[in-house]
Amino acid sequence: MAEDKQDKTEYEVWLMIIKDSFAKQGYQKVSTDDLWDYCLNFLWKHKRPERYFEEIRDIMAIEPNDYFTYASLQAQIYNVSSLNEMNFDDLF
Repeated sequence: MAEDKQDKTEYEVWLMIIKDSFAKQGYQKVSTDDLWDYCLNFLWKHKRPERYFEEIRDIMAIEPNDYFTYASLQAQIYNVSSLNEMNFDDLF
């Protein structure tokens, strides 16, 4: 896990570009940490690209729909028993 945090610094600029893109589309609450978790746990779950430029290409191709599909799956895994327990204010 420490390696993942160290790794993230190499990609911070690219993650910020995507974060800013999301913010312009109205999704201000998505952080670079959220996007990095998406990359590690969903986008590259089975195989991480071998080359840096391939990883950057993957990061730059992230769309809000892709990220929110992952986020909704995470919500299902955490077994939220009621929609009343979820804080939807962060999404809007």
